[in-house]
Amino acid sequence: MGNWNKKKGNIGRNKQRRFNRRTGKVENFNQRNRSQEKPSSKVNEQTNEHLSPEEARQKARKNHAAKGFVPEVKPRTFRHCTCEGTELALKNQRLLDLLRQEPRGYDDATGAHTVLVISPRFRRRHARHMRHFVAFLGERNIRYR
Repeated sequence: MGNWNKKKGNIGRNKQRRFNRRTGKVENFNQRNRSQEKPSSKVNEQTNEHLSPEEARQKARKNHAAKGFVPEVKPRTFRHCTCEGTELALKNQRLLDLLRQEPRGYDDATGAHTVLVISPRFRRRHARHMRHFVAFLGERNIRYR
């Protein structure tokens, strides 16, 4: 009998691998954290005294051995739009055209679906521009509720 029927086991195929930017190598997913030594609890208590509870929880989660690679993510900061002049007018017009394609609300006075509705999805997607877009709708007397 030849080597064809020999059981090879898992010798590296079908393992999760990723590129480690620090070492420049492709390595097993959880390899780096398994090789690290666990810090003593006294060191953790001393370093976590000045941290808020949320920061301490995130730090403990990031250093936990079972988590694998946890990338650091900056907290999202919301910034309003800085459009001015022609750019602002064009943006408002584009948003109005998009809003007109959305489903409309029922108007009791006319008995028809004529009221533009700003859906939560539309509001989230264009949150940066909502401040000046709602003012734009108010100036034109366009019902949006």
